[in-house]
Amino acid sequence: MKPASIITLVAATLLGVGTAYWLSADEPRNKPWPKPTEPPPPSPIYTPSKERAPTADEIERAARSHVQQLELAIERSLVARDAQQRETAFTFVLPELLQVDPKRVVAMVARQEPGEVRDLLRSELARLWIEKDPRAAIDWMKSLEDAERRSAATIAVAAIAARNPAAAIGLADELGVGRDDGSLEHLVQRWATEDPDAAWRWIEAQPAGPNTDQLRRRIAHVRQQSNTARE
Repeated sequence: MKPASIITLVAATLLGVGTAYWLSADEPRNKPWPKPTEPPPPSPIYTPSKERAPTADEIERAARSHVQQLELAIERSLVARDAQQRETAFTFVLPELLQVDPKRVVAMVARQEPGEVRDLLRSELARLWIEKDPRAAIDWMKSLEDAERRSAATIAVAAIAARNPAAAIGLADELGVGRDDGSLEHLVQRWATEDPDAAWRWIEAQPAGPNTDQLRRRIAHVRQQSNTARE
């Protein structure tokens, strides 16, 4: 190829590149998105409903009727002594009634004669209520006679021990359970085994005293055993 042809080809190429760059320089780098349109105004045409709206009194009566049906379903399950029926009532009906009207559940427990049915209903109430409303559940348990208070408190402590051992220990001490039968030490030992660092941090933050020293010795014993096993 002749030198003149090479020069011409290079010049044409450079001219083309420069022209493309100049054209692209005038174009916006980022095209703006269009703004969202405003929603249309509400329609002035209203279609009346053919169904009559219930009055406030009717709504209140329906709510009372629903609560009464919940209470009746629980009481029927207690009388029937059918395991499946009771499980259904305790799993679905009792939590709903406890949410909308806990006083009815408390009154229901109080109406039961001493025995298996009363113990079962009281235990279920303690287990559910301590999760939903701890302060209300504690106040209710404190109002019980000593034997029932201890039984309900033991159920409540066990219900929260797995997710919050520190809260379970505090609850046990507040309600006066777990120290005399060794169950609180067992709870602490299990906690120290599963999460020794958390258990030790907790016990280090507790004020000194006989109760703290008792649990500290248990946690220290578990830590020593764990360290010995790793050596």
